[in-house]
Amino acid sequence: MLILKDRQMFDDNWIYIHDPSVKVGRVQNFRSWSPEMVPEADKVCYGLEYFCFEHDGLWDSSDNDLIELAKRELVQIGLAREGDFVDGCVVRQKKAYPVYDDDYARHVATIRQELDSRYPNLHLVGRNGMHKYNNQDHAMMTAMLCVENILADTKLYDLWQVNSDAEYHEAGPAAEEATGPGLRLVPTRVVAAPELAPEA
Repeated sequence: MLILKDRQMFDDNWIYIHDPSVKVGRVQNFRSWSPEMVPEADKVCYGLEYFCFEHDGLWDSSDNDLIELAKRELVQIGLAREGDFVDGCVVRQKKAYPVYDDDYARHVATIRQELDSRYPNLHLVGRNGMHKYNNQDHAMMTAMLCVENILADTKLYDLWQVNSDAEYHEAGPAAEEATGPGLRLVPTRVVAAPELAPEA
C-alpha cells in the first residue's frame, strides 16, 4: 500500500493491470471507496496487489523491496510520478483467493455434505469459508444473510446461492439490465414463513 500526493490519476475503485512488463495485477484507489480511507484530503492511498504463493520469491521479498517495486511499477504504468510517494507498507494476505482445480467443485460438495450432516449449526461464509471466489460485497452478503438465518433459527437463505449464477457488474446499462439500477443479485428465501418476514 502506498500513500502519495493526489494527482487524480484515476477515480475507479480499482483497475486491473494487463501490462506484462510489471508484476502488479491490480491497483485499488482506497479514496474512491471512501475519503475517510486516506490520511489527508490532498493524498491518495493505492493498494497494489501482487498475486503470488507463500514462500515464492515475491512473497519472501523484504517489505522495503516490495515497497520499492510498487513505487517503480506505479511510475512505469503512469499512475504516479517520482517524488509523489509519502509512505508505504506491506500486507501479506495468506490464501486470499481460492484456487480452483479440476476437482474443486466435487471436493467442496463432499465437504458441504459432511458438514451439513454432522455440524448443522456450523455456518460457512465468505471467500475462504466457502472456498468460493466471491467479490467483497458478495462475501459480506453471505455473512449478513447468515446472521438472518441464525436469528430466525432456521435456514431462511441458502448462502451458497449468493452470486452463484451472476456475472459481476460494476455499473452501467449491462448491470441495470441484469439486476436493476444499483441492485445486486441475492438469493430468494428458502422458506416462505410470513411470521419471519422482515417488517416494512
